[in-house]
Amino acid sequence: MTNPTEFMADLRHAFGSSLKPPVAVWRSAEAAGSMAAVPHCLFAALPEIEAGGTVSFTLSNLHCGGGRLYCGFAPRNPGVARFVSERERYKQTPAMVDEYIDSLGIRPAEQPCLNMARIDRIGSFDGIDGVFFLAEPDALSGLCAWAFFDNNSPDAVSCLFGSGCSSLITNIVGENERRGRRTFIGMVDISARPYVAPGELGFAIPMHRLAEMAATLRECCLWDAPAWSRLRERSLRP
Repeated sequence: MTNPTEFMADLRHAFGSSLKPPVAVWRSAEAAGSMAAVPHCLFAALPEIEAGGTVSFTLSNLHCGGGRLYCGFAPRNPGVARFVSERERYKQTPAMVDEYIDSLGIRPAEQPCLNMARIDRIGSFDGIDGVFFLAEPDALSGLCAWAFFDNNSPDAVSCLFGSGCSSLITNIVGENERRGRRTFIGMVDISARPYVAPGELGFAIPMHRLAEMAATLRECCLWDAPAWSRLRERSLRP
């Protein structure tokens, strides 16, 4: 796997300057960045991350019950199933919520800190669980095309039920530990949508899969193929 600086240069060539740098996610024994209190959704910290800061989350500064669960900091709150089903009405029954969360196989975090930073703010990919992009539809189509290039599996790009942090953090942590090849469209959670721009969705890639995809970037359509070049030009127009 290339280093973050070289990888970011390849992304700029493929996507142009309109693509936001992807955000790296990793766990550590000590906080790697600032630890501002997060009373609600952890994605409230996105402006600081997108401005170039490193943000760390632990049980002490992350107060969202779902965030604590999906980051592996705390067990499931007994009331979460009823909240998701009966108050938010995201699932038909509480039992369906419990069944779905059980299927995720969330394990307690082995390290107390979860960190996020743009990849152009980290020196190495060592220890990284994965990355996520926040992208508009044209860029998202390019990310999907890249993921499909060397993978015929029907779940090569998956869009799963779950919170924003489940889609962009839990999924890549679990998939990376399994050395899986799935990538994930995320931030379709209604509750998390206010923390990103109206025209953006998330696209998460576990580190094991990212290493494979980095090796194919210059081979796939994103490297100056005619159809993609036309679409990239459109994304660069003011």
